[in-house]
Amino acid sequence: MSLKRIVSIALALAIAVPVGMGLPMRASAVEYEGTPIYESGKYYRALTQVVLTGDPRTDIVNVALSQVGYQEGGARSQISGEVYGGLNFTEYGDWYGAQDMWCAMFVSWCADVAQISTDVIPKHAYTPDGLRWFTKRGLAWSQEQVAAGEYEPRPGDLIYFRSGRNENPTNHVGVVVAYEGGRIYTVEGNVGSSVDGSNGGMVDTKSYPVTNTYIVAVCAPDYGSCGTSVSADALADLRQAVRTAEGSDYGQVGTGAVALGIGRWQGSQARSLLETIRAADPAAFPAEVLADMDGADWASYIPSQERRDQIRDLLRSPAGRLAQDELMDRQLRDYLAEAQTKQIHDPDGQCLYALLRCLAGETVVDRVLAQIQGERTAQTIQAALGTSAYAYLGYVAQELV
Repeated sequence: MSLKRIVSIALALAIAVPVGMGLPMRASAVEYEGTPIYESGKYYRALTQVVLTGDPRTDIVNVALSQVGYQEGGARSQISGEVYGGLNFTEYGDWYGAQDMWCAMFVSWCADVAQISTDVIPKHAYTPDGLRWFTKRGLAWSQEQVAAGEYEPRPGDLIYFRSGRNENPTNHVGVVVAYEGGRIYTVEGNVGSSVDGSNGGMVDTKSYPVTNTYIVAVCAPDYGSCGTSVSADALADLRQAVRTAEGSDYGQVGTGAVALGIGRWQGSQARSLLETIRAADPAAFPAEVLADMDGADWASYIPSQERRDQIRDLLRSPAGRLAQDELMDRQLRDYLAEAQTKQIHDPDGQCLYALLRCLAGETVVDRVLAQIQGERTAQTIQAALGTSAYAYLGYVAQELV
Protein backbone atom coordinates (compact mmCIF):
# COMPACT_ATOMS: atom_id res chain seq x y z
CA MET A 1 0.00 0.00 0.00
CA SER A 2 1.44 3.40 -0.96
CA LEU A 3 1.55 6.20 1.55
CA LYS A 4 -0.08 8.42 -1.02
CA ARG A 5 -3.18 6.24 -0.78
CA ILE A 6 -3.03 6.14 3.02
CA VAL A 7 -2.65 9.87 3.44
CA SER A 8 -5.35 10.69 0.89
CA ILE A 9 -7.77 8.58 2.92
CA ALA A 10 -6.61 9.83 6.30
CA LEU A 11 -6.23 13.54 5.63
CA ALA A 12 -7.72 14.11 2.18
CA LEU A 13 -4.29 15.26 1.06
CA ALA A 14 -2.73 14.05 -2.20
CA ILE A 15 0.77 13.59 -0.85
CA ALA A 16 3.24 11.12 -2.27
CA VAL A 17 5.55 9.89 0.48
CA PRO A 18 8.28 7.35 -0.26
CA VAL A 19 8.16 3.94 1.35
CA GLY A 20 10.96 1.70 2.56
CA MET A 21 12.06 4.01 5.38
CA GLY A 22 11.72 1.36 8.05
CA LEU A 23 13.84 1.49 11.20
CA PRO A 24 13.49 -2.03 12.60
CA MET A 25 14.28 -2.38 16.29
CA ARG A 26 16.31 -5.45 17.20
CA ALA A 27 17.35 -6.18 20.77
CA SER A 28 20.88 -7.54 21.09
CA ALA A 29 23.42 -8.17 23.81
CA VAL A 30 26.35 -5.81 24.18
CA GLU A 31 29.49 -7.01 22.45
CA TYR A 32 32.74 -5.52 23.71
CA GLU A 33 36.30 -6.83 23.67
CA GLY A 34 38.14 -5.28 26.59
CA THR A 35 41.52 -5.69 28.20
CA PRO A 36 42.10 -8.93 30.15
CA ILE A 37 42.05 -6.98 33.41
CA TYR A 38 38.66 -5.46 32.59
CA GLU A 39 37.15 -8.68 31.29
CA SER A 40 38.06 -10.45 34.52
CA GLY A 41 36.11 -7.94 36.61
CA LYS A 42 32.51 -7.32 37.64
CA TYR A 43 32.00 -4.26 35.46
CA TYR A 44 32.60 -6.28 32.33
CA ARG A 45 30.11 -8.85 33.62
CA ALA A 46 27.63 -6.05 34.31
CA LEU A 47 28.18 -4.68 30.81
CA THR A 48 27.49 -8.03 29.17
CA GLN A 49 24.11 -8.13 30.92
CA VAL A 50 23.02 -4.96 29.08
CA VAL A 51 20.66 -5.60 26.17
CA LEU A 52 20.72 -2.99 23.41
CA THR A 53 17.12 -2.12 22.64
CA GLY A 54 17.69 -0.09 19.49
CA ASP A 55 16.65 3.08 21.33
CA PRO A 56 19.97 4.96 21.59
CA ARG A 57 18.84 7.08 24.55
CA THR A 58 17.97 3.98 26.55
CA ASP A 59 21.08 2.14 25.43
CA ILE A 60 23.67 4.77 26.34
CA VAL A 61 22.06 5.24 29.77
CA ASN A 62 22.05 1.49 30.45
CA VAL A 63 25.67 1.13 29.36
CA ALA A 64 26.70 4.02 31.60
CA LEU A 65 24.75 2.69 34.58
CA SER A 66 26.40 -0.72 34.24
CA GLN A 67 29.74 0.92 35.10
CA VAL A 68 28.70 2.70 38.31
CA GLY A 69 31.33 1.96 40.93
CA TYR A 70 34.22 1.44 38.49
CA GLN A 71 37.44 2.98 39.82
CA GLU A 72 40.51 4.09 37.92
CA GLY A 73 43.72 2.02 38.11
CA GLY A 74 44.80 -1.30 36.64
CA ALA A 75 44.58 -0.48 32.94
CA ARG A 76 46.99 -1.70 30.30
CA SER A 77 48.96 0.83 28.27
CA GLN A 78 48.41 0.41 24.53
CA ILE A 79 51.81 1.94 23.93
CA SER A 80 54.04 -0.21 26.13
CA GLY A 81 51.72 -3.08 27.04
CA GLU A 82 52.59 -2.48 30.69
CA VAL A 83 49.88 -2.55 33.36
CA TYR A 84 49.55 0.71 35.25
CA GLY A 85 47.65 1.58 38.38
CA GLY A 86 46.68 4.87 39.89
CA LEU A 87 45.56 8.25 38.72
CA ASN A 88 43.58 8.42 35.47
CA PHE A 89 44.36 4.92 34.17
CA THR A 90 41.12 3.29 33.02
CA GLU A 91 39.59 0.79 30.62
CA TYR A 92 37.99 3.74 28.87
CA GLY A 93 41.35 5.40 28.32
CA ASP A 94 42.75 2.16 26.94
CA TRP A 95 39.84 2.04 24.47
CA TYR A 96 40.39 5.71 23.59
CA GLY A 97 44.15 5.35 23.17
CA ALA A 98 45.24 7.80 25.88
CA GLN A 99 45.40 7.66 29.66
CA ASP A 100 44.43 11.04 31.07
CA MET A 101 41.46 12.84 32.63
CA TRP A 102 38.72 10.53 31.46
CA CYS A 103 35.18 11.88 31.91
CA ALA A 104 34.78 12.58 28.17
CA MET A 105 36.53 9.31 27.29
CA PHE A 106 33.96 7.52 29.43
CA VAL A 107 31.05 9.25 27.66
CA SER A 108 32.61 8.47 24.28
CA TRP A 109 33.15 4.84 25.30
CA CYS A 110 29.51 4.51 26.41
CA ALA A 111 28.33 5.87 23.06
CA ASP A 112 30.56 3.48 21.14
CA VAL A 113 29.50 0.43 23.13
CA ALA A 114 25.85 1.48 22.65
CA GLN A 115 26.56 1.49 18.88
CA ILE A 116 26.00 5.23 18.56
CA SER A 117 27.81 6.81 15.62
CA THR A 118 30.45 9.50 16.07
CA ASP A 119 28.20 11.56 13.80
CA VAL A 120 25.81 11.68 16.77
CA ILE A 121 28.22 11.82 19.73
CA PRO A 122 31.78 12.76 18.81
CA LYS A 123 34.65 10.73 20.19
CA HIS A 124 36.44 13.24 22.39
CA ALA A 125 38.66 13.48 25.44
CA TYR A 126 38.78 17.28 25.71
CA THR A 127 35.42 18.55 26.98
CA PRO A 128 35.59 21.96 25.22
CA ASP A 129 35.83 20.09 21.91
CA GLY A 130 32.67 18.16 22.69
CA LEU A 131 30.68 21.19 23.79
CA ARG A 132 31.88 23.16 20.76
CA TRP A 133 30.79 20.30 18.46
CA PHE A 134 27.22 20.29 19.81
CA THR A 135 26.99 24.08 19.95
CA LYS A 136 28.02 24.41 16.31
CA ARG A 137 25.13 22.12 15.35
CA GLY A 138 22.53 23.96 17.43
CA LEU A 139 22.20 21.05 19.88
CA ALA A 140 23.44 22.76 23.07
CA TRP A 141 21.20 24.43 25.64
CA SER A 142 22.81 26.65 28.25
CA GLN A 143 22.15 26.26 31.96
CA GLU A 144 20.18 29.48 31.84
CA GLN A 145 17.97 28.20 29.01
CA VAL A 146 17.34 24.91 30.80
CA ALA A 147 16.53 26.68 34.06
CA ALA A 148 14.11 28.95 32.16
CA GLY A 149 12.28 25.92 30.79
CA GLU A 150 13.34 26.45 27.18
CA TYR A 151 14.63 22.87 27.04
CA GLU A 152 13.77 19.88 29.22
CA PRO A 153 16.68 17.45 29.64
CA ARG A 154 16.07 13.90 28.46
CA PRO A 155 17.75 10.57 29.26
CA GLY A 156 20.74 10.16 26.96
CA ASP A 157 21.53 13.86 26.75
CA LEU A 158 25.07 14.94 27.64
CA ILE A 159 25.64 17.52 30.36
CA TYR A 160 28.76 19.68 30.46
CA PHE A 161 30.07 21.34 33.60
CA ARG A 162 32.72 23.85 34.60
CA SER A 163 34.61 23.87 37.88
CA GLY A 164 37.13 26.50 38.89
CA ARG A 165 40.22 24.38 38.35
CA ASN A 166 41.05 26.02 35.00
CA GLU A 167 39.81 28.67 32.60
CA ASN A 168 38.31 26.28 30.04
CA PRO A 169 34.66 26.89 29.11
CA THR A 170 33.96 23.35 30.35
CA ASN A 171 36.07 20.72 32.08
CA HIS A 172 33.68 17.88 32.89
CA VAL A 173 30.88 15.93 31.20
CA GLY A 174 28.35 13.22 32.06
CA VAL A 175 25.31 11.37 30.73
CA VAL A 176 21.80 12.48 31.74
CA VAL A 177 19.83 9.60 33.25
CA ALA A 178 16.62 11.40 34.22
CA TYR A 179 15.04 14.77 34.80
CA GLU A 180 12.37 15.29 37.43
CA GLY A 181 11.16 18.16 39.56
CA GLY A 182 13.74 20.60 38.26
CA ARG A 183 16.58 18.21 39.06
CA ILE A 184 18.93 16.50 36.59
CA TYR A 185 20.20 12.99 37.41
CA THR A 186 23.42 11.81 35.79
CA VAL A 187 26.09 9.14 35.45
CA GLU A 188 29.61 10.55 35.24
CA GLY A 189 33.12 9.21 34.93
CA ASN A 190 36.08 10.53 36.91
CA VAL A 191 33.95 11.89 39.75
CA GLY A 192 34.16 11.69 43.51
CA SER A 193 32.37 12.87 46.59
CA SER A 194 33.42 16.54 46.36
CA VAL A 195 30.88 19.29 45.83
CA ASP A 196 31.48 19.54 42.11
CA GLY A 197 32.28 15.84 41.84
CA SER A 198 34.98 16.22 39.20
CA ASN A 199 38.24 14.27 38.91
CA GLY A 200 37.35 11.85 41.67
CA GLY A 201 38.52 8.66 40.02
CA MET A 202 35.32 6.64 39.68
CA VAL A 203 32.05 6.24 37.80
CA ASP A 204 29.15 7.40 39.93
CA THR A 205 25.65 8.85 39.86
CA LYS A 206 25.02 12.51 40.67
CA SER A 207 22.13 14.97 40.67
CA TYR A 208 21.86 18.74 40.36
CA PRO A 209 19.10 21.35 40.44
CA VAL A 210 18.84 23.11 37.08
CA THR A 211 19.77 26.33 38.89
CA ASN A 212 23.25 24.98 39.71
CA THR A 213 25.74 27.21 37.91
CA TYR A 214 28.30 24.38 37.88
CA ILE A 215 26.27 23.26 34.85
CA VAL A 216 27.37 24.87 31.58
CA ALA A 217 25.04 23.24 29.06
CA VAL A 218 22.83 20.27 28.29
CA CYS A 219 23.42 18.86 24.81
CA ALA A 220 20.80 16.88 22.90
CA PRO A 221 22.49 14.46 20.46
CA ASP A 222 20.68 13.94 17.16
CA TYR A 223 19.65 10.41 18.06
CA GLY A 224 17.06 10.40 15.30
CA SER A 225 19.85 9.64 12.82
CA CYS A 226 21.06 6.55 14.71
CA GLY A 227 20.88 3.38 12.72
CA THR A 228 18.37 4.72 10.24
CA SER A 229 18.18 3.48 6.68
CA VAL A 230 16.56 6.65 5.42
CA SER A 231 18.34 7.99 2.37
CA ALA A 232 18.89 11.70 1.94
CA ASP A 233 16.57 11.71 -1.08
CA ALA A 234 13.81 9.85 0.76
CA LEU A 235 14.06 12.14 3.76
CA ALA A 236 13.87 15.16 1.45
CA ASP A 237 10.69 13.74 -0.08
CA LEU A 238 9.11 13.25 3.33
CA ARG A 239 10.19 16.74 4.35
CA GLN A 240 8.49 18.18 1.29
CA ALA A 241 5.37 16.11 1.99
CA VAL A 242 5.08 17.73 5.40
CA ARG A 243 5.54 21.19 3.94
CA THR A 244 2.87 20.47 1.34
CA ALA A 245 0.49 19.18 4.01
CA GLU A 246 0.96 22.27 6.15
CA GLY A 247 0.88 24.64 3.21
CA SER A 248 4.15 26.21 4.33
CA ASP A 249 7.44 27.03 2.66
CA TYR A 250 10.78 28.51 3.58
CA GLY A 251 10.62 31.86 5.29
CA GLN A 252 7.06 31.83 6.64
CA VAL A 253 7.29 34.51 9.35
CA GLY A 254 4.33 35.63 11.44
CA THR A 255 4.02 38.22 14.19
CA GLY A 256 5.64 35.91 16.72
CA ALA A 257 6.56 32.65 15.03
CA VAL A 258 8.45 30.99 12.20
CA ALA A 259 6.70 28.17 10.31
CA LEU A 260 9.16 25.49 9.22
CA GLY A 261 6.81 22.81 7.94
CA ILE A 262 6.83 21.03 11.31
CA GLY A 263 4.73 23.13 13.60
CA ARG A 264 5.61 26.71 14.40
CA TRP A 265 8.86 27.58 16.11
CA GLN A 266 8.31 30.51 18.43
CA GLY A 267 10.39 32.81 20.58
CA SER A 268 13.73 31.42 21.69
CA GLN A 269 13.38 28.43 19.35
CA ALA A 270 13.20 30.77 16.36
CA ARG A 271 16.17 32.65 17.75
CA SER A 272 18.17 29.39 17.93
CA LEU A 273 17.40 28.78 14.27
CA LEU A 274 18.65 32.25 13.40
CA GLU A 275 21.79 31.60 15.45
CA THR A 276 22.48 28.56 13.27
CA ILE A 277 22.08 30.66 10.14
CA ARG A 278 24.28 33.41 11.58
CA ALA A 279 27.04 30.88 12.35
CA ALA A 280 26.92 29.70 8.73
CA ASP A 281 26.76 33.16 7.11
CA PRO A 282 27.41 35.98 9.60
CA ALA A 283 27.94 38.57 6.85
CA ALA A 284 24.34 38.13 5.67
CA PHE A 285 22.76 39.41 8.86
CA PRO A 286 21.36 42.96 8.92
CA ALA A 287 22.55 44.96 11.91
CA GLU A 288 18.96 45.42 13.10
CA VAL A 289 18.33 41.67 13.30
CA LEU A 290 21.63 41.16 15.10
CA ALA A 291 20.67 43.83 17.62
CA ASP A 292 17.35 42.12 18.29
CA MET A 293 18.98 38.70 18.57
CA ASP A 294 21.44 39.95 21.15
CA GLY A 295 19.22 42.43 22.98
CA ALA A 296 15.56 41.43 22.73
CA ASP A 297 13.69 39.11 25.09
CA TRP A 298 12.87 36.31 22.67
CA ALA A 299 10.49 34.65 25.09
CA SER A 300 8.06 37.43 24.19
CA TYR A 301 9.64 38.84 21.03
CA ILE A 302 7.24 40.11 18.35
CA PRO A 303 9.16 41.48 15.34
CA SER A 304 8.01 44.55 13.49
CA GLN A 305 6.92 44.23 9.87
CA GLU A 306 10.32 45.48 8.72
CA ARG A 307 12.08 42.94 10.93
CA ARG A 308 9.79 40.14 9.75
CA ASP A 309 10.75 40.96 6.17
CA GLN A 310 14.44 40.84 7.06
CA ILE A 311 14.06 37.53 8.91
CA ARG A 312 12.06 36.10 5.99
CA ASP A 313 14.91 36.99 3.63
CA LEU A 314 17.40 35.28 5.95
CA LEU A 315 15.26 32.15 6.08
CA ARG A 316 15.03 32.08 2.31
CA SER A 317 18.76 32.50 1.83
CA PRO A 318 20.86 29.40 0.98
CA ALA A 319 22.13 29.20 4.58
CA GLY A 320 18.59 29.67 5.88
CA ARG A 321 17.13 26.95 3.69
CA LEU A 322 19.88 24.53 4.70
CA ALA A 323 19.37 25.28 8.40
CA GLN A 324 15.62 24.68 8.10
CA ASP A 325 16.13 21.45 6.18
CA GLU A 326 18.58 20.18 8.79
CA LEU A 327 16.16 21.07 11.58
CA MET A 328 13.27 19.32 9.85
CA ASP A 329 15.41 16.28 9.09
CA ARG A 330 16.38 15.95 12.75
CA GLN A 331 12.75 16.10 13.80
CA LEU A 332 11.60 13.67 11.12
CA ARG A 333 14.30 11.18 12.09
CA ASP A 334 13.20 11.55 15.70
CA TYR A 335 9.62 10.76 14.70
CA LEU A 336 10.64 7.80 12.55
CA ALA A 337 12.65 6.45 15.48
CA GLU A 338 9.79 7.28 17.84
CA ALA A 339 7.54 5.08 15.72
CA GLN A 340 9.66 2.13 16.83
CA THR A 341 8.93 2.86 20.48
CA LYS A 342 5.23 2.77 19.53
CA GLN A 343 5.77 -0.77 18.19
CA ILE A 344 5.38 0.28 14.55
CA HIS A 345 7.83 -1.82 12.56
CA ASP A 346 6.13 -1.60 9.19
CA PRO A 347 8.06 0.89 6.98
CA ASP A 348 4.90 2.42 5.54
CA GLY A 349 3.46 2.64 9.03
CA GLN A 350 6.53 4.46 10.32
CA CYS A 351 6.31 7.02 7.53
CA LEU A 352 2.59 7.51 8.12
CA TYR A 353 3.26 7.92 11.85
CA ALA A 354 5.94 10.56 11.19
CA LEU A 355 3.60 12.49 8.91
CA LEU A 356 0.66 12.37 11.32
CA ARG A 357 2.98 13.21 14.22
CA CYS A 358 4.03 16.37 12.42
CA LEU A 359 0.47 17.38 11.63
CA ALA A 360 -1.36 16.53 14.83
CA GLY A 361 1.10 15.89 17.66
CA GLU A 362 1.90 12.84 19.74
CA THR A 363 -1.16 12.90 22.01
CA VAL A 364 -3.61 12.82 19.13
CA VAL A 365 -1.76 10.10 17.21
CA ASP A 366 -1.51 8.02 20.38
CA ARG A 367 -5.30 8.10 20.58
CA VAL A 368 -5.43 6.58 17.13
CA LEU A 369 -2.83 3.93 17.97
CA ALA A 370 -4.66 3.00 21.18
CA GLN A 371 -7.58 1.74 19.10
CA ILE A 372 -5.44 -0.80 17.24
CA GLN A 373 -5.62 -4.37 18.44
CA GLY A 374 -2.64 -6.38 17.30
CA GLU A 375 0.14 -5.33 14.95
CA ARG A 376 0.50 -1.65 14.13
CA THR A 377 0.96 -1.28 10.39
CA ALA A 378 0.01 1.27 7.77
CA GLN A 379 -3.17 -0.74 7.15
CA THR A 380 -4.23 -0.93 10.80
CA ILE A 381 -3.42 2.74 11.37
CA GLN A 382 -5.56 3.56 8.34
CA ALA A 383 -8.41 1.49 9.79
CA ALA A 384 -8.11 3.29 13.13
CA LEU A 385 -8.34 6.61 11.33
CA GLY A 386 -11.86 5.62 10.30
CA THR A 387 -13.04 5.71 13.92
CA SER A 388 -14.02 8.64 16.11
CA ALA A 389 -10.38 9.50 16.69
CA TYR A 390 -10.04 10.15 12.98
CA ALA A 391 -12.67 12.89 13.18
CA TYR A 392 -10.57 14.71 15.76
CA LEU A 393 -7.35 14.09 13.84
CA GLY A 394 -8.98 15.26 10.66
CA TYR A 395 -10.11 18.43 12.38
CA VAL A 396 -6.61 19.14 13.69
CA ALA A 397 -5.12 18.48 10.25
CA GLN A 398 -7.59 20.86 8.63
CA GLU A 399 -6.72 23.53 11.15
CA LEU A 400 -3.04 23.09 10.36
CA VAL A 401 -3.37 23.14 6.60
